Amino acid sequence: MAEPDLNALLQRSGRGDQRAFRELYDAAAPKIMAIAVRLLNDRHQAEVVVQQTMISAWRSGSDYDPERSQATTWLASIARYRALDLLRKSARQHDILREGQHDILQVLGHDQSLQKSDPIPSKTVSRLEHCLGEISRDQAGCIQLAFVDGLTFSEIAAQLDRSIGTVKSWVRRGLQKLRECVER
Repeated sequence: MAEPDLNALLQRSGRGDQRAFRELYDAAAPKIMAIAVRLLNDRHQAEVVVQQTMISAWRSGSDYDPERSQATTWLASIARYRALDLLRKSARQHDILREGQHDILQVLGHDQSLQKSDPIPSKTVSRLEHCLGEISRDQAGCIQLAFVDGLTFSEIAAQLDRSIGTVKSWVRRGLQKLRECVER
């Protein structure tokens, strides 16, 4: 599709034209996906970036000015920023895990000999990160909130708008699965 057509589709989408949005999505999503996959090296996260970028196009397309840039450039910039945000969040989660790894490993029964100041071998940290990726997002999130952020079950339940029983169940099952995974 020619760039002027994309420019018009983007503007019309921003004004609520659903048909224009469908056409814009069909034309632009593959390019956005390619950018996101290249930056993230993760198809699932790239799909999230495509979705977020297209939502931005729908909500802010009326602000788009074809005098300042082409539609593909505008969309690609949004996609890059979204992908970089995901990478930064991932890096923060890695740092949080490193800071809270003693608490988690203690719960898992794997750091009896480690002192708070002792470095944990990177192999152990890598294994734990892998295992956290193997459990559900709900379980991993609750474990992080409990053992890294130090929240109580009540606080977690309030933050996630879930019952305390659900939170306790997620933590218990998540820890069981983590223990099994780490011991493999």
